Amino acid sequence: MTISRSSGHLTLLGCIAILAAQAAAIGVVLFYGERGPVVLRAVGIASAVTGSGSLAGWLVARFSRTRSPAAMASGGLAATTLRLFPALLALGWISALEPDLAKAGAAGLLVGFYLAMLAVAILLHLLETREGRSSGEKNKMI
Repeated sequence: MTISRSSGHLTLLGCIAILAAQAAAIGVVLFYGERGPVVLRAVGIASAVTGSGSLAGWLVARFSRTRSPAAMASGGLAATTLRLFPALLALGWISALEPDLAKAGAAGLLVGFYLAMLAVAILLHLLETREGRSSGEKNKMI
């Protein structure tokens, strides 16, 4: 398995885009929202869960792209799982066991951050598809 230089650049670009979008979402929440120790904790938890899930999903999707069609399909499913399930588990945990975080809006933050990361993942997937077509890998697309 060889990874082309442009493929490595797109992987790095994706990681940077995910981190930048996460930082922008945090900045918007902190600029326009309330501040306090519980709110900051809620922002930290929501951003850590969604950001790490999004990064893991992006990397799994990228590294499964250069393999067989079955590996590409399972890599896509794994990427979706890595993005979605940590946020769902955190949402359940906050709702059931952390009333202070729930009152501070952590559930809404999880949803908002997840949707921001999902938008970035969609844009990155479009870039990835475009890269595959320009490099002549049309037969490797699912």
